[in-house]
Amino acid sequence: MIGGCKLGNPTWQKALYEQYYGFALAVCLRYAVSEQVALEIANDGFVKVFRGMREFNEPADALQLSKTFMSWFKKIMINTSINYTKSALSKESARLKSGSPEDLEADTRESAFDELAYRDLVRLIQQLSPAYRNTFSLYVIEGYTHDQIASILGISVGASKSNLLKARKNLRALLDKLK
Repeated sequence: MIGGCKLGNPTWQKALYEQYYGFALAVCLRYAVSEQVALEIANDGFVKVFRGMREFNEPADALQLSKTFMSWFKKIMINTSINYTKSALSKESARLKSGSPEDLEADTRESAFDELAYRDLVRLIQQLSPAYRNTFSLYVIEGYTHDQIASILGISVGASKSNLLKARKNLRALLDKLK
């Protein structure tokens, strides 16, 4: 499949898309403000995957291929999500400076605290500010260090630690509201 995608074969690209779409969407949901935005980010990510497929270096060991590809693929989805967020923040900042009105919709919660499922947790994470959401997702879910997060997001290590602390505090407050 990877070889076919490297050649730009649409049949193999479709097969890869269908096989990894769920995984890509799950990654993007952690960084996006809504499911609709996550869908858009995932699709943008696939475009980047297909464009960059020729640069993907397949390991000589066939057993490592899946692991290496998944790491590469996941990194593209994470970076696409973060870049989307940065771009959206820039646009929002410009819009606010122009004096346009803002319409925000609060996400509604229907499930009980003791039945909190993964999707519900993702929705809570989506309610965090972009800086807190990105730092929390990179640290807690993806396992990056504060040094790595600082490099990825272009912030200081101290800011990464502070964002994580505040993200946890805000999530705790959101969870308390569900009780």
